[in-house]
Amino acid sequence: MNNGNQNAYLLIDNGLLEEVSASYTEVDSKNRPLWLEPIYPDHALAVSPLLVDLDAAYEAGDIDRVMSYVNARKPALHVSIIETEPGFEQIAQHLRRFIFIVSPDDKQFTLRYADCTVLAPLSVVLTKAQWATIKGPISRWGVHDRSGTLIPLSPAEPVEYAPTPFSLTHDQLAALDEASEPDHCIAKVKMMGHGLPLTGNTAEQHAWALAARQAWRAAGNSNSLILLFLTEAALISRCEILNRPEIQNFLAINAPAEFRIKISALINETRDSRHQPLQNETSNEESNAINYI
Repeated sequence: MNNGNQNAYLLIDNGLLEEVSASYTEVDSKNRPLWLEPIYPDHALAVSPLLVDLDAAYEAGDIDRVMSYVNARKPALHVSIIETEPGFEQIAQHLRRFIFIVSPDDKQFTLRYADCTVLAPLSVVLTKAQWATIKGPISRWGVHDRSGTLIPLSPAEPVEYAPTPFSLTHDQLAALDEASEPDHCIAKVKMMGHGLPLTGNTAEQHAWALAARQAWRAAGNSNSLILLFLTEAALISRCEILNRPEIQNFLAINAPAEFRIKISALINETRDSRHQPLQNETSNEESNAINYI
């Protein structure tokens, strides 16, 4: 909680909580807990970062409610921990400066920095001045990684601050997009599987999806459907499929339907050679998930 002159706050992504039906909702903002401050305007509450004052929540007897938000997702990629001298309202106002970023062609985008998978790469992607601007008043900022470990973000160097909203270059935007692509592919595979659970934990799934993307890029294939079907195969096979020599020839194919037929057959062949089903092969519906085109 309060550590000397330091205040401890949680930054919670309400949009990620909404995905698991555990989001913070309210009928009237006048009844909002004093320990909670949305960063976005009220009309965007459903996807807003939520700043939580841990000391105030404890004093109000609401710490169990706060922990229900923290524990709603495992790993807690929707939660980061902020330690800072500025007070609750001050740090909320500070964070509101970074809601939007601007592209080189003056288009405005939302920066979802309450999502740890976005926040973690920022210290590398942003310029030193930009990172110092967002991190400056925050003494320590810890994010959860995909294994659930809390890791500290990089310290900010004492440089001149950058104006807000941040203007990001094409390279910076591309780097942020690249960092998020494995997660996007995993989400699409889950949608194609109609909610059926994938094998592996969150960290393993990301590693397999990243390996599929690297193999796809190394082969010089630019077809996004090929990447999606390769990621699906990597997730179903726990990445075993990427070790098959046939994959290099398959990635020379640029017809998604043909690619999927071939990789489906290869997965079935791999299963047969092991003489055992995959962990998520528990029904005909699941075993057929790879076979639709």
